[in-house]
Amino acid sequence: MITQVHIKNFKAICDASVDLTPIHLLIGPNDSGKTSVLEAIAAICRSVDHNASNCFLGRWQGRELVNSNAPAACLEVGVQLTAGDNEISYCVVSEFAEVGQNVLWKSAIAHHNSSDFNMALNERVATGGIASWTLPAFVQRSPHSLSKAATQPEWHVAKLIFEAIENCWYLRWSARNLALPTSLNPDRRFRIEGNGFGLPTLIDDLLNYDRENFSALEREFVQIFPHVRTIALVQQQGFNSPVDQSDETLTLQPSPGKQVVFRLKNTDRDLPASQAAEGMLYILGYLALMYLPKPPRVLLIEEPENGIHPNRVGDIVRILRRLVERHPETQIVMTSHSPYLVDAFQPNEVTWCRRDGSGDVVLTRLDTLPEVERAMSIFSLGEIWTNELEPMPTSEDAK
Repeated sequence: MITQVHIKNFKAICDASVDLTPIHLLIGPNDSGKTSVLEAIAAICRSVDHNASNCFLGRWQGRELVNSNAPAACLEVGVQLTAGDNEISYCVVSEFAEVGQNVLWKSAIAHHNSSDFNMALNERVATGGIASWTLPAFVQRSPHSLSKAATQPEWHVAKLIFEAIENCWYLRWSARNLALPTSLNPDRRFRIEGNGFGLPTLIDDLLNYDRENFSALEREFVQIFPHVRTIALVQQQGFNSPVDQSDETLTLQPSPGKQVVFRLKNTDRDLPASQAAEGMLYILGYLALMYLPKPPRVLLIEEPENGIHPNRVGDIVRILRRLVERHPETQIVMTSHSPYLVDAFQPNEVTWCRRDGSGDVVLTRLDTLPEVERAMSIFSLGEIWTNELEPMPTSEDAK
């Protein structure tokens, strides 16, 4: 699990750290650095199984991701990890070229048991992440290579890091993408894209893999939406799209596929996903994540309350908490603008993002603020945030 993240010279963040819990929430006004924190976490997690340029998500060019006040064209992201009884620090410094999407790892240093290990010394790391140091890579070579590698301390440390933060998903779902019929693609097995594409085939994978688990998922969905009788998949003209693109562009290619439909009670009509309420699609997606046989180690979610009625926001948090309980190796970090969602968290699970007078991003956990502790006996956490920490500007403030 990631216990702390340190970010330096990444976008609006000059130098800031945040301590994380197994499920953690980032709150704050627009342009306060919440998304930057998620993207920095994604970058260092992806460094274990992606090349340097593909670690950074979204559309960017040249040195756009480097803080404008940085003395060099470099940014730094570091994490403190717990892996069993092991405490490990892992820090990557990335250097950006003036044009294009060209990144070099200036350094990738791990610290474990009073020793430092430079993970970027190996040429394979520059193109494939530190996954090239781990067990699967060595097994593919030969038993002799495996036995030799297992004696190297850097192999052991790299394996611990890889297993702690591999397979990071960054979710910016849209209901439109969740509703799209999807063609079968073996590279997308048990996977949904960050933009929401691939929900029908993910549901299909779960149905075919373990029908009892799928039935449990279906029962939970029906409890939340009691007018639904069952969830089904029908063949339909669908689409394919590249898997795990760093810029998350949705490039659709027509192909035979499947569509999610909801079979309703007291009628013989099906409700296709394209006509369903957004909240039904989002909740189905989060339930599907909970029932994955092997969820990602790190799950980053942008504003999970989008498209959800305020009374349903608590359902989303309960599902995500149960995901972490069901899969303790998975960690969730999310952003939100919803006080209703904040109410479902404890102060130590929430970090307040804001800018100081100089414009630098400041990250503060709510359990460190005396005013939060004093107000908790009277107000909910969402009320404290919106009324005490970030009161709505008045007409006088706007003058």
